[in-house]
Amino acid sequence: MKQRNYLTIFIAITFGLSIFLSLLIGLTGGHESKFIWLQFVTMAIPAFAVLIMTNIFKARIDEPGWNRFPIRWLPLALFLMPLLIHIVCLPLMAFLNAGSLPWLSWLNANKKELYHAPDNLGWGTITLGELVFRILFNAITGVIVVSLLAFLEEIGWRAWMLPRLIKRFEVKKGVFIGALIWALWHVPFMLSGILYLKDVPPYLLLLVYPFGIIGAGIVISWFWLKTKSIWIVSIAHGALNNWGQYAFKYMQDSTTDSNWQQAWLFVGVNGSLLLLGLILLITLKNNYKMNLNNR
Repeated sequence: MKQRNYLTIFIAITFGLSIFLSLLIGLTGGHESKFIWLQFVTMAIPAFAVLIMTNIFKARIDEPGWNRFPIRWLPLALFLMPLLIHIVCLPLMAFLNAGSLPWLSWLNANKKELYHAPDNLGWGTITLGELVFRILFNAITGVIVVSLLAFLEEIGWRAWMLPRLIKRFEVKKGVFIGALIWALWHVPFMLSGILYLKDVPPYLLLLVYPFGIIGAGIVISWFWLKTKSIWIVSIAHGALNNWGQYAFKYMQDSTTDSNWQQAWLFVGVNGSLLLLGLILLITLKNNYKMNLNNR
């Protein structure tokens, strides 16, 4: 079977399952559906598609990078996208709040230099050292868990699909088309409420989010081309999901009564990812060699 047919089947499987899951949740209440917990299944869809392609169609992954973990790429995978987002969006948040960042009120110590965390965190009353430890601990454990989930996506989008797109379209076109496919795959999740952001209008989510996903897809594809490591791209994806807006998790609603704070933050995050992706796309060269046989 030709590679283009493999790609068509893979895309049909991933999009078919995306639409099915989105219909199930969308028709039962959207983000308030009793089935919303199935949102975690979405990340396993590409891995499931790879299992079908590998076992039924014998279209295996030629270079999964199981044994590759170039440690020098780890800091960049962890910090490139999250750091860029914070560099762009922290000044934006300060601008929207009259020059100051709207940290949650409990992050201000009391007279005894203690911090009383909300009950939902379960931290109780803690010292500054304990606060720093808990924030760092949550960040580290969070990125590990989310990177493991991201692996289920990356095994499909970058390890299986991207090399085939590059073989067919060359590097730049293949990377861009792969990022576009990834973005479009998310659209049913946006329409159904699986991807739901409070205070971000649905129309803005639909208009802006795909551009950020395209940018992130290009960046993660760049990591794949540079490292051929499934672990590095999974960590880059996981760091984006968990650390991309980490500081903003500890901020409150606008201190200036701006109803558009979260919307502007959303635009800033996705705009910075798109810009980074386009810059990296320009740097790519079309003489990249892929080890992919026609099967």
